[in-house]
Amino acid sequence: MQRRESLSSSTGGTLVWVPHDKQVWKRAQVLQRISEFLIQVTLVADDTSDAYDPENGTVKTYDVRDIAKLAGEVSATAMPICNTFSKLGVPDMCTLNHLHEPAVLKNLQLRHSLFVPYTYTGQICIAVNPYKWLDLYRKDLYEKYLELPRNDLAPHPFALSSSSYIDMQENGIEQSILVSGESGAGKTETVKIMMNHLASISGGGAHGSLVIDQVLKSNPLLEAFGNAKTKRNDNSSRFGKFAQLQFNAEGLLVGARCETYLLEKSRVVGQAVGERNYHIFYQVFSLPHDVKKTLCLDGSVGDYAYVMVGEGSKVDDVDDSEYLQETKDAMDTIGIDYREQQGIFEVVSAILNLGELAFKAESSDTSSVLSLDRLHVIANLLQTDGAALERILTNRTMAARGETFTIPLSADQAADLRDAFAKGVYSQLFDWLVARVNNAICSATRNVKHHIGLLDIFGFESFDHNGFEQLCINYANEKLQQKFNSDIFKTVQTEYVAEGIPLELVSFDDNQPILDLIEGRMGLVDLLNETGVLAKATDAAFVGKIHEAFSTHKSFEKVRANPMQFKVRHYAGDVTYNGDNFLDKNKDTLPPDMLELLAASTSPFVRDVFPSLDTKSHQKPGRRQGFLVGATIANSFRRQLGELMDQIAKTTTQYVRCIKPNANKSATEFDRQMVVDQLRCAGVIAAIRISRAAFPNRLSLVEFAKRFDVICPSKLRHAAPAVMVMGLLEKLGITDTKSSQNAKFAIGKSKVYFSSGLLQYLEEQRTVVLRAQAVRIQAHMHGYAKRKQFKAVINAVRTIQTKVRGWLARRRWLLLCRGFPRLQAAFRGGVQRRRFRVLVAETRERHLLAQAQAKAELALSLQRQQQQQFDHLPSPEVALATTSVSPTQTTANNSPYFHGDIPDSPKSKYPTAESSVSTKMRDEWTKIVDEASATAEQARVAAKEAMHLNAALQVENEQLKVKLAKNAREYADDDLRMENERLRAQLSALQSKIIRADEVALLAAKVVDTRITYRDGKQFVEYKLQIETNIRGTLFVWHRYSTFRNLASTLQTKNGYARKDIPELPNKTLFNNFTDKTVQERVEKLNAFLEAATNADYLQWGIRIDAETCVYKRRVKGGSGGSSSYRDSMVSRDTMANAIPTGHSPTNSDHSTNSMSSVTSSSRDEGSLLRRSFFGRSKR
Repeated sequence: MQRRESLSSSTGGTLVWVPHDKQVWKRAQVLQRISEFLIQVTLVADDTSDAYDPENGTVKTYDVRDIAKLAGEVSATAMPICNTFSKLGVPDMCTLNHLHEPAVLKNLQLRHSLFVPYTYTGQICIAVNPYKWLDLYRKDLYEKYLELPRNDLAPHPFALSSSSYIDMQENGIEQSILVSGESGAGKTETVKIMMNHLASISGGGAHGSLVIDQVLKSNPLLEAFGNAKTKRNDNSSRFGKFAQLQFNAEGLLVGARCETYLLEKSRVVGQAVGERNYHIFYQVFSLPHDVKKTLCLDGSVGDYAYVMVGEGSKVDDVDDSEYLQETKDAMDTIGIDYREQQGIFEVVSAILNLGELAFKAESSDTSSVLSLDRLHVIANLLQTDGAALERILTNRTMAARGETFTIPLSADQAADLRDAFAKGVYSQLFDWLVARVNNAICSATRNVKHHIGLLDIFGFESFDHNGFEQLCINYANEKLQQKFNSDIFKTVQTEYVAEGIPLELVSFDDNQPILDLIEGRMGLVDLLNETGVLAKATDAAFVGKIHEAFSTHKSFEKVRANPMQFKVRHYAGDVTYNGDNFLDKNKDTLPPDMLELLAASTSPFVRDVFPSLDTKSHQKPGRRQGFLVGATIANSFRRQLGELMDQIAKTTTQYVRCIKPNANKSATEFDRQMVVDQLRCAGVIAAIRISRAAFPNRLSLVEFAKRFDVICPSKLRHAAPAVMVMGLLEKLGITDTKSSQNAKFAIGKSKVYFSSGLLQYLEEQRTVVLRAQAVRIQAHMHGYAKRKQFKAVINAVRTIQTKVRGWLARRRWLLLCRGFPRLQAAFRGGVQRRRFRVLVAETRERHLLAQAQAKAELALSLQRQQQQQFDHLPSPEVALATTSVSPTQTTANNSPYFHGDIPDSPKSKYPTAESSVSTKMRDEWTKIVDEASATAEQARVAAKEAMHLNAALQVENEQLKVKLAKNAREYADDDLRMENERLRAQLSALQSKIIRADEVALLAAKVVDTRITYRDGKQFVEYKLQIETNIRGTLFVWHRYSTFRNLASTLQTKNGYARKDIPELPNKTLFNNFTDKTVQERVEKLNAFLEAATNADYLQWGIRIDAETCVYKRRVKGGSGGSSSYRDSMVSRDTMANAIPTGHSPTNSDHSTNSMSSVTSSSRDEGSLLRRSFFGRSKR
């Protein structure tokens, strides 16, 4: 079977990492393989931080070779597969199944978000600067890391210092801990933490604590003279430091020694924009005024060229005066006395004044000092001869064949020599300080048995512009990386030997070719030195030489766009260097006459700092010879670096890689691009390549058995892990070629190692099986979930139905309980109304009967009157005699009766035939009597019917009572609900007829009295309101202040706009401030408000008088004229009294009383509605 080094073409869905512009690496899911090297993926979210990334779901195509190269995979076609991380990540990233750059980045980001700064990668401790002090450095942890195994505790620098101390004590082997990282990554703090730990666990007692105190106190001193503000760090170390803690045979700390490397001297005379010179140049301006006057520092920081070039004289949150005091305290601790401190400040002041020294051209080849006053200041500070100093700065002395020649310098050459002089003086001052520190803390050689070295050195650097300093720094890192690679390879070899794997399977690429390019014979350093000794050497000549010499070197490349640039392929990446100023920066010499001038100074301090040439010739070989004639910085640094590596090679080495998570010094921000760049520069990715060169993936046998049990044949599932692994791989067609360089896997004693792509192939096969099983499990789970959901819904429906039925039953019962008294009142009201109608009918009958009786009595009275008239009539004979008179003699005026007025009485003595008038009158009287009799009979019949109707109504009332009681007991009958609705309708109709109030007009309102009340332990002021009405007269009611305030708020915003003429009341109630003056002022404001509110013709507002009364004012739109009239209404018990019909008192029966109670209750509800309408809200 062919070796699998890439994704299977038949398997999709694998989660991998792909390059990304913003996130560096982004999670993606494989969709398909397009060709041998091309795959198609869809981008997916990694975590909640990019859950809303608009690119999620985007389909892209990648070349697996490019991805493998970026991720640090050993195989050219191996894809970086995603690991499964726990919430805390993994403490040792070598335990990851898939170890590559995106896995390292993801794990570090996860732990950084949890404020876990330390993580192991094998023997490397990666320290991510948390930018906050964590509770991880307690003294109780000192002994734990010394006593417990490393794997039992969280990653920590204490583990490295403890391991070094134990190994030194038990095996007598010298130790070293190399701490590297870019500026601001926390290297110095990490070294301090391990120093404190070693001092504590070594048991050095008071002496050991004193040594550590002196070492730590020396840090501010060296930082003042060796640290500066850069663009990346406000306190960047511009030199390397190797501190050796010295222990005696018993393991007690007895001393320490400090060595420095490659101080950046060019910073003394110039800095980049936004950066500063060394801190001491700014601290001296914080000295007292009289001291500065003695030092001839008359101006401010901005007046001196050497400290104003970078335009970064101020640093946020840095007080130079405070740090100056810390520097002076450190000098006192080290043992630098007042005379020496004064000498140090004089040398610093002399360097500052050197920057102000200008030259004028006397001719094209000669120059002179322009400002002699400044020259004398410098000579006085250094206590040298001013004339000799001027001669040395403007002329160059050369010795040849036993003769000495003086060559004048141009103005530009004199300025360059001045800058070189300033750099040389400062460099020698720094070396003198380091020597004084060592003299103070270093123990006698006879007491020192072992030492532990801590190297704090600058990390790999690659900027937009890289010069001579970057080449030296990266050269040092290449040397350290070679040692690092060797140690990692030895660790891998040790592991393979322990597991029983042949060593011939393991190999790695060394960076020796790059070191040969830099330090080898006729390498960059030699060519630079060779070019520098030529009379007319230029930087262009040097760059041309190396272009020609290394044109075919695989680690060197010529930059065609710029002839002054060249590229070197370092282990951490390609760096492009600019050859400008290489020759000048490489010079580490001063003319002998300058050295002699300083050595002849009358200042004891200057003579101590600059010993004579004779003294230097007798120095020990280990001392730095920075100013020996003919020396160069490249040579000096190569020699120092060689000595350092020789020391480190004799030790057991451990590594700390410090990482800067962001440029903003934030405790929560994690800049993935910045971290990846540092990981590459720190060699972490290179270490991964070496550690996984032959077998990049590994699993423990137990873990392999657990993980791949699903694809293993059933007969092998219970076999030993090694047998299971062998059987499974053979089943897949992968044979063991353990003795070949092309071995696909190797089974050790506790682990199984896989070649590139093999574990990935096994994962794909496992994914296929798991996906098929997942489909089956999902089907069962979906069915189970749906059934469970259905049962839950059924149970919920039943529960809801039960609850609803119970609620409806309770609601019906409560309605019946509340409605029964009203229904009784309604029934009683109906009965009373029926009785009222019966009484009205009886009254009408009695009235009609009385009318009939009156008519009958009238008729009888007329009959009696007529009878009496007949009784007074003359006899017939007389009548006849009378009638015999002629008609002309008789008239109607003298006749006793008119025609038709003679009553017709049955008792008449005269026959009806004889008189037509009597007959007619008698008929009329008879008719009247008959009508009266008929009316009386009708009245009697109506009375009987009324009596029968009354009896029927009483029977119906009793039946309704029985029916209502029956309905109340059953409380769910439909007929009862219908009857209730009908009765409610009747009740509403009755209420609508009864609730009619007399017109009440509100004329005026004012506050006439106040009183103090108590409620819930608080005091309140109540106000007595006098209300004038047109009908009810004067009403009085007590109200709290909040009532008026709410009313004012309602009136001021009525109809959607503010009313300016309504005064605004203070929005605060008086509490415990009841002075007469305060209360009186409140009363005046209330009266002003009531007057304005009463007089307003466009407002509606109400005043609550009692529980059933609300006087309110409402605007009523007029007719076409647009005038407004006002109707004031009041609902009260008096209104109900007016609604009772005349002649029927509510006290006549109990039924009437209950009926009125019901109506009054209804009117109370109506009053509540009125209050809510005109107050805005009701507080009942």
